Amino acid sequence: MKPVLLAVVAALAVAAAVAPVGSATNECHGIQSCIRVPGPWVIVPAHGTADYLLTCPNGRSVVGGLDAQATTRDVRVSFDGRLGAPVQPGQTTTRYAFFHGVNVSATRQAFQPLLGCIPTQGGGGRSTVSARVVPVGQSLEYRSRIVVVGPGDVKFGRVACQKTEKLVDGWHAMAFRTKQPPNLANVGLVSARHAVVGKKVVVTASSTDALSPDAHAIVQVGAECAP
Repeated sequence: MKPVLLAVVAALAVAAAVAPVGSATNECHGIQSCIRVPGPWVIVPAHGTADYLLTCPNGRSVVGGLDAQATTRDVRVSFDGRLGAPVQPGQTTTRYAFFHGVNVSATRQAFQPLLGCIPTQGGGGRSTVSARVVPVGQSLEYRSRIVVVGPGDVKFGRVACQKTEKLVDGWHAMAFRTKQPPNLANVGLVSARHAVVGKKVVVTASSTDALSPDAHAIVQVGAECAP
């Protein structure tokens, strides 16, 4: 099971997700030393969901703020937070954030996850807390790889948990690395599927020759790992 979604923090992320595309974003609001990390535009199927893992740079910072933009207000975005108190960077968040998008419209849409990262000395490891009655297990760790997709490509990507971890599940996401919302007509020119093979998650990504190189299409493959 995924980590508990912290309702208060998730509500802030949902509110941010419905801001109009192109408006000022708030991932660094109120943070003095902040590194802005814009993610790609992640495609969300009609009446479907999409997950995306976005990481702070260089492993020397933790997530201090989050935001998102979308192509419609019918896309709702939240993220997984970690158990612990108080709710704060390095406790609720770590060096990455796992975004979850839900599309309630009848057409495919997209969202762009955004991080505000705070530089640290230690790199922002995970933190958990033990309950007094029945302690829960450690929060899941997320691993991912990016596959760049060009015109007429057929590519494979794989990701695995660390040796001391157990593979729980996997995911893949189709996205476009553009500053503005992508042309959603390009979505039909790229396809991807993933499968769990042994202890790895393997994705197959392909595209037609009609895909423009300027689309900057990528596919993320990810693994959910239990420490």
